[in-house]
Amino acid sequence: MKKKRTIPSWVLKYKKKGTEIHQRGNNYYLCKATSVWDKEIKRPRKITGEYLGKITKDGVIPPKHKRMEEQYKQISVKEFGATYFLQSISQDIIDELKRAYPYDWKELFTLAIFRLTEKSPLKRISFYYHTSYLSESLKDVRTSQRFLCSFLGEIGSQRELMKQFMRSFVVGTEYAIIDVTNIFSYSRGVISAVLGHNKDKVYTPQVNLIMIYSLDKLQPVYFRQVAGSVRDVSTIVKTVNELGAENIVMIGDKGFHSDTNVRELQRNEIDYVLALKRNSRYINYARVREGNRKRFDGYFLYNKRHVWFYAEEINDSERVIVYLDETLKAEEESDLAMRIRNLEDKEKKLSGDEEKQLTEYKTRLYDKSYRNGTLSVRTSLEKSAEEVYQIMKSRVNVEQVFDTFKNVLEADKSYMRGDEQLEGWLFVNFIAMQMYYKIYAILLQKKMLSNYSPMDVITCLRKVHKLKLRDRYQLAEIPKKSRDVIKKLEIDIPITKNG
Repeated sequence: MKKKRTIPSWVLKYKKKGTEIHQRGNNYYLCKATSVWDKEIKRPRKITGEYLGKITKDGVIPPKHKRMEEQYKQISVKEFGATYFLQSISQDIIDELKRAYPYDWKELFTLAIFRLTEKSPLKRISFYYHTSYLSESLKDVRTSQRFLCSFLGEIGSQRELMKQFMRSFVVGTEYAIIDVTNIFSYSRGVISAVLGHNKDKVYTPQVNLIMIYSLDKLQPVYFRQVAGSVRDVSTIVKTVNELGAENIVMIGDKGFHSDTNVRELQRNEIDYVLALKRNSRYINYARVREGNRKRFDGYFLYNKRHVWFYAEEINDSERVIVYLDETLKAEEESDLAMRIRNLEDKEKKLSGDEEKQLTEYKTRLYDKSYRNGTLSVRTSLEKSAEEVYQIMKSRVNVEQVFDTFKNVLEADKSYMRGDEQLEGWLFVNFIAMQMYYKIYAILLQKKMLSNYSPMDVITCLRKVHKLKLRDRYQLAEIPKKSRDVIKKLEIDIPITKNG
């Protein structure tokens, strides 16, 4: 009869309730075990369950699949590329935030990053932060929604600190231009949000946002929030006085020009370039009407188009410059002729409004065709006609800033509960726009704007991740499009043969 082996005590200590030990040769294995009542043999019958591992003197070694599962539990994936890039190009923003907000700069910077990369509302900031490598490089950032709501109100109540931060970016600016847009508010707690009038005839409660844009730095450098019912030259003057900077130019559209507004700008020594309506009494069309280009002061090339010009002084401090773009003139006359043809070809009788419109088109095409293709400005700048024209055309840059604010960041609608919280929210989005235009400037410098937008760059870089294997982070495989962007922008991210 075979003698039963005795199980060593160092093995038996791993036998707990609900387990059993199996011996195979000199090896011992631990399994789950249970019992059920067997009606046929009328006694409990043992059932061997899940294999728990091999027993050694050092402990129980789990089965291979369990060990693999445990390894995977120690792996985490975090976004790396976009936040790393934004940190690397925004050192001046970080430095100024540290100077103005030594205890809160990390929260402001983190909020701005995820407003730009994710258009994130406050409730999702914590999620994006903890799933990004930013949580490793910028530790202990307070990101709970409850904290951020009160935090924005606190930031918004400290306008002087905001001004300190923004003024640092105005220093050294050659020329800055200023413009106004509207932001809708859906909170009853925002007192400054009133039923204001805007060009889209939208009557949702709104506040007005004044933005100053640097022509040489190619980025927004200052903002100010005013009540939705206030939209006149006084807001411009107060903004410039608050900023206390020189070389600010007010670039106004045709609706802004009036003698009252000009006198107010002159009184406050603010330079201006104001577009004039084509029927303005300040424009002398004599030289244009004659059609003799020798009567003009000269011409220059703008976007490969010839622009003729002549200037006439209004007084010692200002003048009117009339520009004629012959390509634009041809386009306008072709458009007018097409509109006249469409109205005349209508089978039914024209309505009163349509008859009036037809008469106006014919007058512009035949009697006042000399005005077609012209742009006239009233300016106080002592610059060449070409430089004034370029500054006037640069107004589109501010319009693009507002477009970025409204459509890229989706920040034109606010649910902030009070004026101070709204001010803090606008400040965070302002910082996000500064980052956006830093990418824009890099793309412009590298002549990549025809193929990439700033958001294209961010989208590609968001595909770059870091993997945490146990306690170490390493770069994950990088997609080809992301590698192309990294290479073209010369971003200092190590790219291995596998990624």
